[in-house]
Parts: sequence; C-alpha cells; structure tokens
Amino acid sequence: MLTLSFLKDVENVVYGPEKEIVPQLAADLLIPNLDEAVEGFRRSPVKEGLILKGGRRSSVKLFIPDLYFDQHIDMGENVWLYLGEMSPAYCIYRPWDEAKE
Repeated sequence: MLTLSFLKDVENVVYGPEKEIVPQLAADLLIPNLDEAVEGFRRSPVKEGLILKGGRRSSVKLFIPDLYFDQHIDMGENVWLYLGEMSPAYCIYRPWDEAKE
C-alpha cells in the first residue's frame, strides 16, 4: 500500500533522471509508451494518480506525492512511479535545462 511513510524512508526511493529511469522501466514492465504517459501525466496530473498496465502481470502507478497526499515531501512535486511494496518508488526528474524546453 502506498503511504507517505513509505516514501519518506530513503531506503524505499530511487531518485534519478527521467531519461535514465523511464526507458529501463518501460523495457522491464513491457510498457512501450511509458515516456509518453509520464509526459502526459506531468502536463495534466490527477490527484489519485494513474495506473498503467504492462506485460507479464505488471503495472505502475504514476503520481505526484504533493497532490496525492496533500502534503509536501522532498522532490514531491515531480512525477513518481510506484511498482508496489516489494519495489522501490522511483522519483523521476528532468535536469533544469530540459525542464525549460
């Protein structure tokens, strides 16, 4: 279950650039358009997040912690990916120069 305490524990979170994390997760989860889904979600986020189904019974939840929990956490304004309690949550960010484009 996705909880704020899970995300605040640094042992449960991987922080990384979008261009490194998203292609690898797309391949692992068999979600070929994950990069497009992340960009679309970034432009039009919803409070409850978005669940994408992948291959081999996999799925990922896209969410923005600051919206989801109505409370700010470190890097909580970014899109995060949650794969379940047995995997880390991924905070993906874009370097400043790419974010301005």
